[in-house]
Parts: sequence; structure tokens; C-alpha cells
Amino acid sequence: MKASELKNKGIKITLANKEYELKFDMNTFCELEEVYGDINQAFEDLQNKKIKAIRALIYSAIKAENESVTLKEVGRMLTLNDMERLGTAINEALNIAMPEITENMGE
Repeated sequence: MKASELKNKGIKITLANKEYELKFDMNTFCELEEVYGDINQAFEDLQNKKIKAIRALIYSAIKAENESVTLKEVGRMLTLNDMERLGTAINEALNIAMPEITENMGE
């Protein structure tokens, strides 16, 4: 997959009574890589529902909208009760952002 194939679409999430857009674009991926060190490890940890990975991803998406936000601030916005809802939102945002697969790839 090429970066240019990512769709510029996201979903709205609400944290601490404020709405943010959870969007997988280059800014989000770059920020996630910077925070996590290894983007592949970040996605592996997301699949394993590690809280650190969820916080890093949510931070990366918010940081793309709000340069002044810190990782600790985002951590304070999250609760353990949010984890299932955010896991679902992450999956939905990923599905929206990824390019569509055509049936006739060879044509």
C-alpha cells in the first residue's frame, strides 16, 4: 500500500466532552511512528489491545489536529471504560482509510 492510496476520511470520537477526528493519514502515521518507535510494533500491540498502543494512536490522531496536545494530556482524557469503544472506533477508522481492494487486481 502506498501513502497516496490512503483515503482522507476519518470518524468522530468524543473524549473529555470534546469531539476529535480519528483519521489515519500520513500525519497520524508519522506521529505514531515517532511516539512508538516502530509502527509495525504499534499495530501489533493495537491488535493485542495494549493500552499504551491505544493511547499512542489516539494521541497521534489528536496531535495532527492540535499541535500543542501532549501524550500525558491525552492519557488523562482516556479511561479504562473507553478502551472497548476506542478499539471499535480504531477498527472503523482503519477500514474507512484503507484503499478498496478490487476483484480484478491483475487487470
